[in-house]
Amino acid sequence: MKTILLSFSLLFGSLLIRAQVWAPPGAVWHYDWVEWATDGYARVQYINDSMVGGKLCKVLKIEKHTYNWLSHTYSNGILGYEYTYLENNIVYYYRYGQFFKLYDFNSSAGDSWEVAGWDQDNPCDSTGTIVVDSTGITNINSFSLKYLRVSPGQNSEWEFYDKIIERIGCLGYMFPGPNCAIDIPGPGMLRCYYDDEFGLYQRTGYPPACDYITGLDTKYQESNLVKIYPVPASSNITIEINSHINGNMLIEITDILGNRIKHIETNKAKLILDIEDLKAGIYFIRCNKGKIGCNCC
Repeated sequence: MKTILLSFSLLFGSLLIRAQVWAPPGAVWHYDWVEWATDGYARVQYINDSMVGGKLCKVLKIEKHTYNWLSHTYSNGILGYEYTYLENNIVYYYRYGQFFKLYDFNSSAGDSWEVAGWDQDNPCDSTGTIVVDSTGITNINSFSLKYLRVSPGQNSEWEFYDKIIERIGCLGYMFPGPNCAIDIPGPGMLRCYYDDEFGLYQRTGYPPACDYITGLDTKYQESNLVKIYPVPASSNITIEINSHINGNMLIEITDILGNRIKHIETNKAKLILDIEDLKAGIYFIRCNKGKIGCNCC
């Protein structure tokens, strides 16, 4: 009697599924600040956890940092705090003494959810509806993330201004904004997002720094290492370096896309640059490893 031994080789694929995450350690968002005659950014940062309405919430601190071109003054301050939490792939936020859905990542095309507007007096109705137009998957930093494309529901006065991505949130501002009013100052498009595990996600078309302010960079202004004036400028700009220069310093002017427009090497502590040939727009001045924004018009 012949015995036949059969060998079976079973191959198992490895599927890595990342659980949905919201506002993990180190989470910080930077957004454009939208206001007439003012440039700057809003920063939303996870700071701690707190019990609110029976839910353990991620507390997000919202700050603004701006420069006013009329008064030529900087301002910064805390705008407030938001209370959010994640449950079953849905991010919730606190308004009017209760929680509303902020993002529903279980939703499919045609689904909808109710959102709430500002928790204050405003020209719009207090709530509105968000409708999902389509969904998909995007890969960022080796993470596979679901995204939603949405629009305001019928007669809704609140909307999201861009697509919504897991972990990152809306690529417009994180929270819904009004479509019933215009020229209301506040946060605009996302510049970048960061958390300790995910790393940095930066929108294309923005300068490398997440927290730049068009005008004199606040870090240089506070340290008085570099001064650039006048701001804005039309014919020439003066650069003063209030520290000892050891050898030549490379000074470069680049446009908002990073294209080099001008460059010069100097060992002088004060330099006047002719910019009459530059078109009106936003440019950046790089002194060795430092970078300062400049609005030339």
